[in-house]
Amino acid sequence: METIYRLYKDVGDNQSKDIFDAVMRNDCTYIIKYYEDGFDINITDNKNENLVHKAARNNYYEVVDLLLKLKVNVNAQNRYEDTPLHLAVQFRNSEVVERLLFEKARVNAKNKKGIAPLHIAAANGKEEILNSLLAHGAKLNIADQNGMKPIHHGVKSGKRVIIRTLLNNGASLVEVDDRKDNVLHHACKVGNDDMIVFILRHMMVSDSRNIFGETPLHIAAKSCSVTGIKALINAGFDIQAKNNIGLTPIEVASSADKQENYEFLTNYSRSQEYKEKFLKYSLHRAVCRGDYEYLLQEVASTNVNNFDYYGRSMMYYAIISSNLRIIKLLYKKGARIDNIDEFNQSALLIAIYCENYEIIKFFLDHKANVNEIFYGRSYLYRAILRNDYEMVKLLIDYKADVNYIDDKHITIYSYAMEYASDEIIELLLSKKVALV
Repeated sequence: METIYRLYKDVGDNQSKDIFDAVMRNDCTYIIKYYEDGFDINITDNKNENLVHKAARNNYYEVVDLLLKLKVNVNAQNRYEDTPLHLAVQFRNSEVVERLLFEKARVNAKNKKGIAPLHIAAANGKEEILNSLLAHGAKLNIADQNGMKPIHHGVKSGKRVIIRTLLNNGASLVEVDDRKDNVLHHACKVGNDDMIVFILRHMMVSDSRNIFGETPLHIAAKSCSVTGIKALINAGFDIQAKNNIGLTPIEVASSADKQENYEFLTNYSRSQEYKEKFLKYSLHRAVCRGDYEYLLQEVASTNVNNFDYYGRSMMYYAIISSNLRIIKLLYKKGARIDNIDEFNQSALLIAIYCENYEIIKFFLDHKANVNEIFYGRSYLYRAILRNDYEMVKLLIDYKADVNYIDDKHITIYSYAMEYASDEIIELLLSKKVALV
C-alpha cells in the first residue's frame, strides 16, 4: 500500500457521494479510504460492470492505475460481455488503453456481438489506439458475428490511414464477411467516395459479388454520389451487371429514387465511351451475363485468351461470376489459367479471393500450381489468415507446402499460431509442419 499512498492519496477531494461517483470523478482519495474501510472493491452495478469498466470510460489514468493495483479484474465482462478494454477503445482513451494492455487485458476478447477491441478501434479511427492493439497481438482476421473483420469496420472511420495501417500489417482488401461483401462493398454502403477511390487504387480484383449477386456498383447506385459511381466505372465495373434478382445498377438507382445516379448511368449506357470500353468486347460481356450458348458458338482458341479494355480475360470474368459451366467451356477452348489479367494473376488466385471451393478444386484438378506465390503470400498463407479450415484442408490435400517460409522469414506454423483456430493448428501438426 505504500506505493498507492505515495502516488494517489492526494488525488481527489474525498467528496464523492459513493464509490461509482468517485471513479467517475478520479477521486482516488475516496477510493483508498473505501478500500481501507473493508468495502468490496470488486463491486458491480446493475449492468454487471465493475469499477474498471466505469473508469475506462474516462481518460483518468490515475484511477485506472489505482484500481488495477488494488487487483480489480481487468478482464471482467459486463452484461454485453464488453471488457474494460472495449470501453476504453470505444471512448478513445489512449492512456487507459495502454495501461489495460500492460495489465494483460485480453486484446482479442469478444462481446456478445462478436466485436473485439480492434473492430472498435478501426471504426473509431484513432490510429494511436489501433497501433497499440496491433502491437499487443490483436488479430487482423478476427471476425464479429457477421463475419466482418477489422478492415471492414475501418471503412466506417472514413480515414485512409486506418485502412493503410491495417494493410501494412497484413490485412487484405478482398477479405469478405458472411455476406461476401468485401472492403469495397462496405465503402459503397457508407457512401464514402474518397474511400472508394483510395481502395480502387490498391485493389486487384473488380466486379466481385456478394451473396446477393451485387457488385459494389449495385450498392453505389443507391448509396453513393456520381463521383463514386464514376470511379467504379473507370475501374471496370459494368453498369449492365445483374444481381440475383436480375437488376442492373441502373435499375437499382431507379428503384432507390436516386435520380442523379439514374440519369448518369442511363446516359453513360448510351455513350460512345461505354461502347468502346464495354460493348466492343462482346465475348467478355457474354461471360458476365452467363450466355453459354453464345460463347459455345463464338469462342475459339484464337480469341479465348484475349483481354478486354480493362486487361481481363474471359476466364477472369467467369471466375468472378462463379460460373463453373462457363469456366469449363473456356478451359476446353484453350483458356489459360496461369495468367488471366494485366497483373499476371492466376485463375486459382482469383478463385481463392472469391472463396468458391468448387472452382478452386477445378483448377487444382487441372494442374494449377498450389504453391504459387503472389504478392509475397502463398495460397495456404491466405487461407490461414482467413482462418478458413475448409480451404486450408483443401490446399493441403493438393500438396500445399506446409513448411513455406515467406520473405519475412516467418513460417506457416507461426502465422497459424497467430491467426488460426486450434483445429487448423492441429491439422498442420498432423502434416508434420515445421514449428520454427
